[in-house]
Order: sequence, then structure tokens, then C-alpha cells
Amino acid sequence: MQQFFNPRSGCLRMMPEPRQAEAEEHNTVNTTRMNHEDMYSFNIAMTKMIYPSQDISWKPNAVILVPADKWQYSLCASSVVHFPINAPIMFSERNYLPEISIREIQRMGPTGNEVPAQVLIAGPISNSVENMLKMEGLTVYRITDEEDVYESCIHIADFRLNEIPSESEEGRRDIIVISGQDYSEGITASFYAAHKGTPIILVEQDIIPEPVMNFINNNKDKNYYILGNEKTVGPEVEEEISGIIDGNVIRISASNPYTISVKFAEYASEVDSFGWKHNTKDGWAFAFGELKRWYNIVSSCLLAHLGKHTPLLLTDKDHLPDAVTEYVVRVNPEKEMPSMPPYMHSYVLGSLNDITHTVQVEIEKVLDVAGKKEH
Repeated sequence: MQQFFNPRSGCLRMMPEPRQAEAEEHNTVNTTRMNHEDMYSFNIAMTKMIYPSQDISWKPNAVILVPADKWQYSLCASSVVHFPINAPIMFSERNYLPEISIREIQRMGPTGNEVPAQVLIAGPISNSVENMLKMEGLTVYRITDEEDVYESCIHIADFRLNEIPSESEEGRRDIIVISGQDYSEGITASFYAAHKGTPIILVEQDIIPEPVMNFINNNKDKNYYILGNEKTVGPEVEEEISGIIDGNVIRISASNPYTISVKFAEYASEVDSFGWKHNTKDGWAFAFGELKRWYNIVSSCLLAHLGKHTPLLLTDKDHLPDAVTEYVVRVNPEKEMPSMPPYMHSYVLGSLNDITHTVQVEIEKVLDVAGKKEH
């Protein structure tokens, strides 16, 4: 207990010791943490952040429902997020859609404008889930129900290119190629696909699966961007694509996923408008994800579609990689600039068990433009 003198009464009062805050604050001045452990809780927290009310001009036209058990469906479906579709990715069990997800779809109230239905299914989700949605008064359209991830992703790419083409040049003109076996080097593509509507196709390390080969033969006029090094997408695949198409095959590569995320964030194509081009000292926003939580990353591609339009940078749980640190510092605005925008900001994608507070503080340090200025 502490003694406290009350000047009005002239008496001493005993006051209890201040108690430690019930809940630790998880944000810093320049970082916002999406502090959720569960796939569905994180997914819905993200949709609530981007679509906070039905009384907004950017209300979604649809939601994209994907199976929660394989990353390939949702990563490829990220291209469908972009305009004119304007739809978040939401996860489902194959035979059951959680009640919280149904309630969230209803809360957002997808308009159904410029799309075949309010719910677009992208993957092998059962008829029982479809019927559940229809009983809730929602219209449903299946982009694909194929179990094979390569064929399923080609159906999604065809839908994006031909059924409802992207509003962006990159979404109509370019294709992103990533490994269908290891997402570590290609997962950053989900953010760019959501940002521009650029289709994503999957290949094996040294083989182009038949449905993917058919797609490439039918789309020879595109530029193909391989995201990843030769350990995940081998030189044989690159050479084979080059031998088929009339456009360019360009690889964005580095020795590890963290550096690849940096290379992609700063990339500017020499043959068309493809690339984030975050390579100047203008002040930028980023999202930081940890590879084990692929579903947090894919949920968060909405941050590239609306709001601050962030690229994805990758981090370890306990350490901010040197390549990422050096890059963010390099694109900080000059400290001689006046105390006004542009500023830097980042989203931390996961709980403290996914990305530690120590790493969040390291991110804060490299983002702290104001702290670097001379006062």
C-alpha cells in the first residue's frame, strides 16, 4: 500500500500499489500486430480490419472460399482478390464451414456485383458447405473443385484471365511461376497477385505438370516471372517455358526466402510494368510474416490489395534477417526531410509465439523515421 495525502480533507489515505496491466500492448508507434494464434480468428480479424463495415465504398463484391488444409489453393486464389472482384480469401474445412466464418461473411455483406456469385469456391470443398451457404441466402459459384493442386490453380488462373480479367496491366499481361512443392520462396507472390491480379501457376522442381503445360501453350503472349531460385524451380523448367512462349522468362532469385522477399519488394521489370518498385527513399509500408504460418500470410494479402498496399517481407520468429534490416533502412526517407510524411509503417502477421516481441522492436527500430531526424 502507498500513502496518499488528500489536500481537500487534510488526511492521509492508503492507496493500493498499481497493478500490472491485465493485457500487454502488442502495437508500437510504427507497427501493428495481428495478434491471433488460430487460423480462423486471424482470417476474420484481417477481414474486419480491411472491411470494417457495410457502410464503406470498398465493400467486397464476393468472398473467396478455399480449403484450409493445403496452401496451394489459397496462394493461387490470391490473384482473384484484386479488382474488379474485390474479395477476401476465407478458409473452410472441406466438409464444414465454421459458424464464425458464416457470420463474418454475412457481416461483410458481399454485393455480388460484377461477379458470378457472392461466394467463389476455389478448391475441393464439399456440396454440404455449398448448401450451408445457400441456406444462409448466399449465392455460390465454383471456380474449381479439382483435388489436384496444379489443375486447380490453372482453373483459377483461367478464371482470372478470361472470366473476370484484372483491372491492372500486370494482371492481364504477366504470369508468376512458383514451386508447387515448397512455398517458402514463392509465398510473397500472394501479395503481388492480390495487389495487381497477376495469375500464379505452380510447377515442380524439374517438371511442368500437364495442365500447367497446356496453360502455358495457351498463353504464349505473356511474360513469365519465376519467383525462387533453382532449388525450387529448376533450370529445366525455365528453359522449357522459354522454348514455348513468345514473351520473356525472368527469374527473381536469391539464396534464401528472406532475401528473395527483399528482391521482390524492390523489383522493377525492364520489359513491362511488373514489380513493386519499392526501391526509393519515399517512405513505405510493409507486412512481416513468418514462414510456418502460411495461412496468416495468405489471409493478409488483403493488405496489398487495399489500404497501404504492402509488399511482404519475411522474418524468422526470433531474428530479423540482415537482408531485410538493410533493405528497410535503405528505403527510409532521408533524415534531413522535414517532420512530415512520408513515414514508414509495418504489420506484424501473427502472435508473440509466431514473431517475438524482440523482432517487433527490431522492426520498429528500422522503421523509426522520426527518431532518425535531427531535431
